[in-house]
Parts: sequence; C-alpha cells; structure tokens
Amino acid sequence: MIKRLLNYSPKEMLALTPDELFLAIKMSEGRVVEAMARSRGPNLLQYVSNVEVCAAFGCDIVHLNCLNPAAPIFPGLPSKDPKDDEPFREIQVPIGKGWTVREIRELIGRPVSTALIVEPEYGAHHIDTGYANELARTAAGLTFATEENIDLMIELGPDIVGLHGWATRDNFLRQLDVLCKKAKGKALIEAGIPHGPGLLYAREVPYNLRELITPEFAADMVRCGANIVQIPAAGSLPGFTKKYVAEIIDAIHAEGGLASTGVHNSQEGTDVGTIRRIAIDNKQLGADIQVLGDAGLNENMGLPEVIQAMAIALKGRRHTYRRLTESVLR
Repeated sequence: MIKRLLNYSPKEMLALTPDELFLAIKMSEGRVVEAMARSRGPNLLQYVSNVEVCAAFGCDIVHLNCLNPAAPIFPGLPSKDPKDDEPFREIQVPIGKGWTVREIRELIGRPVSTALIVEPEYGAHHIDTGYANELARTAAGLTFATEENIDLMIELGPDIVGLHGWATRDNFLRQLDVLCKKAKGKALIEAGIPHGPGLLYAREVPYNLRELITPEFAADMVRCGANIVQIPAAGSLPGFTKKYVAEIIDAIHAEGGLASTGVHNSQEGTDVGTIRRIAIDNKQLGADIQVLGDAGLNENMGLPEVIQAMAIALKGRRHTYRRLTESVLR
C-alpha cells in the first residue's frame, strides 16, 4: 500500500518506483519540500556537502543542481581519490569527485532530482554569468539536453529527471518528447520554466514574464509526458500573481500532472517570515511540491533556516522534525 511521502522512512523512500513516488507525493497534500544543492558551486558549510545540509534541514527531495552528468562532483565531500582534492587544499574545499548519484541518495536518504536545460533561445545566452561555456554546451552552469547528456543523466539513477530552460513552445516540447521517451519508467519526468533568465537584459522576446509559461504551455508539457511541471511560485516573479499561478496549477492538475512551484531569483536568501508567506500562499493554490532554489548567499544552496521555515510552514514540526532526525539507516 502506498503511503504519503511524509510517512516513509529514508530507506523506504529510496525503494519507491517512479509510479509509487508520484502517488506518494500526490497523497502528501502539498507538504513536500524540495531544495536545490548546486554541485558547480562551493559548499555552504565547511566539510559538509550542500546535499547533506539540504537534507538535514527538512527536505523531502534534494535537487542536484548544475550536475554535469559526464563528470559529477559534490563539493564538501572528500574525493574518492585524494589527489583530486590536492589543487583545492589551500582553499579547504574538497570537490567530492568520484561519488555517484546512487551513493549520494544513500548518503542523505532522500530521493534526488536532476535537470538539463534546452539550449536557450532568449535571455540567458545574452548574460555573462561566468558559467557559459559554448564548448561544453552549458549556460548558467547547466548542461544542455543533448541526447548524449540525457542518456548519461538517466544512467546516473536520479529519482526525478527534468528539462528546464528558456525556449519557444515547439522547441521545448520537441526536446521534452525525447527526454520522456528515454526516461519513462526509469524516473519521474519534470518539465518547466521555474524562473526568468534575466529578461531585463534580453534582446529578444518574450519580455512579458507571463509568457514564460502559460496554463496552455504547462498543460502541453503534461500531455507530452511530464509527470511534474515546475513554475515560478506566486510572489517570486513579477506577474506571477496568486490568480495567475492558480490558473497554471489547475491546468497541470487537469491533465493529471503534479504542480511544483519554485522560489528562485535569490529569494532563497530571504527572511523566514517571507518564505512562510510564500509557502502558505502557494499551498493554498494547490502546489504539490515547493522548491527552494540555490541562490541563498552564494550560488550554492538556500539558507538552512529558510529551508526549515518552509518545511515547518507546510508540514508542521511533527513531520519536519521527523525528517530532520530519522536515521538514513531506517
């Protein structure tokens, strides 16, 4: 019998099939918290990886953001080969080379999600974030969703594999179709446009932020095969009012998908009062999962106290403290 994700122990969560995980999230009635832990960024807490900190402060799912499927690293963990950490000894940042995604799941006792991005058609490729690399086929630290990278990412064994990014509807859905055909039955599939790509600096449309993702576009993603659609949370992006976000969530649910709302744009570093308000607002609108991005102080993870405040606001101390304290051996 399937239980709510809230009621599973760490080992039980890791044993869920994609279909079981989908139902467990759905049955949790908007009380699932996901936080992003950036792999291409420094660890927030010395000698501890960002994935470990996210899990320790109440997350049910941890997103391995900016994960390079060809060469995954997890800063804060000691590399399997100590020689790989030698170049970083003076800055005291072990880079965590040699760890697999499956090992990370076991280490933190949480389902993990990953994502690739469509090649940007507007916005992001006009902004120098310091991470763009045409040769490596990345933008803003994220790896492009080539067929090779999709295969590599699925092979790593995440529970959820996603496609994000900033592209026209037709191109986005075309690449999503490729992902869905390859990942179906192996992982839950997420799609979405969780935040803007810095459109104030873009040279091309859309300039209307609401055009990033509409109710119709979100519904198309589910029809294409996505199990989960992530959209900007109400209060996180101009124009994404409670009314508009509710319309998108209703469209996702009408097609049988799960709705995920993301808090990005550096609001991951806000105060606990603000995040509680955002969390409750989006729970009212029907969000199944609420995601906290990775730009807290640096681009590595949200503030630990903000993660915990979101968790307590959505599921109370009872379920939050259980998630904080239950051993990964159980």
